[in-house]
Amino acid sequence: MKIAVLGAGALGSVVGASLFRAGCDVTLLDLNTAHLDAINRDGLRVDWDEGSETYPIPAMLPEKAPMADLVILLTKTYHSDAALAGIAPLIEAGAHVLTLQNGLGNVERVAARVPRSRILYGCTMTPADFRAPGHVASHGKAHTPFAPLEADGAADLFGPALAPAGFEMTPEAPVLVWKKAAFNCAMNAAGMLGGGSVGDIATHLGPDLAAGIAAEVVRLARAEGVALDLAPVRDQIAFAMAEHLHHKPSMLQDLQAGRKTEIEALNGHVVSRANQLGLSAPLNALLAALVRMREATAARQSAT
Repeated sequence: MKIAVLGAGALGSVVGASLFRAGCDVTLLDLNTAHLDAINRDGLRVDWDEGSETYPIPAMLPEKAPMADLVILLTKTYHSDAALAGIAPLIEAGAHVLTLQNGLGNVERVAARVPRSRILYGCTMTPADFRAPGHVASHGKAHTPFAPLEADGAADLFGPALAPAGFEMTPEAPVLVWKKAAFNCAMNAAGMLGGGSVGDIATHLGPDLAAGIAAEVVRLARAEGVALDLAPVRDQIAFAMAEHLHHKPSMLQDLQAGRKTEIEALNGHVVSRANQLGLSAPLNALLAALVRMREATAARQSAT
């Protein structure tokens, strides 16, 4: 089985390395030519808990991608359409697409380019850090639940093939996608706006207020027919606030790197969809508005 990882930043590179060392035929696709050049020259170096290893994984621009049975989509959510357009020949040739992107609404974005019968979706709890071009790191246990969007015999082939790399095809995937989104809605925007780590969020926001933000997401999930409970999200928040004190939320990393955040796939999506369903999500609405304001301010400052 041939697999292409579309969006080979820190997370995509770690996922690609996990698949490669599990015996999969993997190609990394990205637009970061410095990263691609370093991988092709020296191999992809990954710092695991047990030590560093280097893997000779092919890396290239998306338009040069060889045919693949499965494309794992790990670009930023707002790059989905352009990224999929860049691999149109693979999709036209019958490739399945598995989106593991952050947030909500990813299936709808992918469905604009890919037949629904060839879409898989899920989320990944895979720690990943970018060290330098050609060099990434991952610490802790990874788990990647996923499911096909529609019943499709071909999709069943991916479960056994991906399992050695920590992937699990499971009907629980929709619940886990929403659980991760609820956690990220509670933590990411707050960290970005406050300019602090998870430890800072624990000190100044606290688990109860964070859980209040997540509760709005849980209510929306249940309105969408997903049987998500608040208790496991609250447990995840408490665990992060106890064990991941120094972690910098991804939205804060995006702001500091001058990148656009994924607010519209997280708190922004929650507010938009809640409004459509006649639900209230005031905490998420406030966070989304403040993040948009902070992004606009940062953009003006960088332009002067």
